[in-house]
Amino acid sequence: MADRSLRDWLQHLERLHPKNIDLGLTRISAVGRILGLLPYTIPVLTVAGTNGKGSVVYSSEVMLRAHGRRTGRYTSPHLLAFNERICIDGEDAPDEAIVDAFETIEAARGDITLTYFEFATLAALWLFREQAVDVAILEVGLGGRLDASNMVDADLAVITAIDLDHQHWLGDTVEAIAPEKAAIARAGRPVVLAEPSYPDSLFSTLHDLGAAVLRAGDAWSWRHGEQLEVKLAGDRGRVSVPVPAGLRPGNVAAAVQAVACMVGGDFSGDAAARALATLRVPGRRERREVAGRELVLDVAHNPAAMGALVQWLGEHPASGRSYAALGLMEDKDLDTMAGQLAEAVDGAWAMAIPSIDRALEPEQVWEALDHAGIAAPQAEFSCESVWERLLEGTGPGDRIIICGSFHTVAGIMAFLPGHA
Repeated sequence: MADRSLRDWLQHLERLHPKNIDLGLTRISAVGRILGLLPYTIPVLTVAGTNGKGSVVYSSEVMLRAHGRRTGRYTSPHLLAFNERICIDGEDAPDEAIVDAFETIEAARGDITLTYFEFATLAALWLFREQAVDVAILEVGLGGRLDASNMVDADLAVITAIDLDHQHWLGDTVEAIAPEKAAIARAGRPVVLAEPSYPDSLFSTLHDLGAAVLRAGDAWSWRHGEQLEVKLAGDRGRVSVPVPAGLRPGNVAAAVQAVACMVGGDFSGDAAARALATLRVPGRRERREVAGRELVLDVAHNPAAMGALVQWLGEHPASGRSYAALGLMEDKDLDTMAGQLAEAVDGAWAMAIPSIDRALEPEQVWEALDHAGIAAPQAEFSCESVWERLLEGTGPGDRIIICGSFHTVAGIMAFLPGHA
């Protein structure tokens, strides 16, 4: 693999393991030990949950940096470039650094097979160590207990809202899914719960693990008015911060509490507020103006996220008509999401997700939209064709919503100014 580009490496990784998803820590931990990554010596903040993980990760990152901490941020999936997954002190890792990490991992793994995600996780952890970051912030990819990010012990964990998603791997009820999420916590170490209510199975798992639980509405609390007011755990007072556009206040509050735990007595509400005031997270109710239309980009890819998006759209009504493009993976509750979207739009287009085996066929998406009562023209389903139809069928003041899979949002982002 010498002299291979990052693109070559990513194509290699896509073919390396027979499964896209192969949950378990045995293989990745074995390679991690060879690389000297276990035990991991950098403080780790790990975030799990069904929705809102990215909001907590990005919010935590900017606040930690505002407190002088050099950060490593690992998220997935990416929108436009793989480099987005591995961010060091606010900057995406360059191709050369990622290639160096991949070459090191390839030399170390021997005959141990790794998935694309496992390779990426090891690369992030290796680069964070090489770059001597002060805190590694890890977003769980799927579940928690068997996710690759759980190969290292979290010094502090955050768990956001838990709902149904990835049932094929995690279970068919929130009671079954919750212990999978809770397993990122560690004995004697704090776990910040972003919600006041969770399944009983989450609390029993955290109790068995011996984690120090900081539950919203109990150990700490928040309320949202003109500003987000967070009452920190341990009688550490209150802080007032803005909520970045498109983010749920409870997730931002959880990030504030998490960062306060991480930095201890150095925590400054003023520094946190300044950092959050400038934060914009791509693809989370991201608003733009294109040719006089309001464009909303949101990676709402399960019913809970779609419900939150539809509620937000109702709270921020368009001045004209609303139209959407939707594309999803095959393990999603398509009928429920199409029904939710029908409450918020005048029409919608189904969009294909090319080169992804797990993607729903666009004809299936179109049928669900049509069944939900949405005016859904059946035509070409390519990203380019859908984008052209949306522009042709709308006028100034109308709203265009791009939602569903990260790949759906990324497909349209590629046509926007600055991303061509």
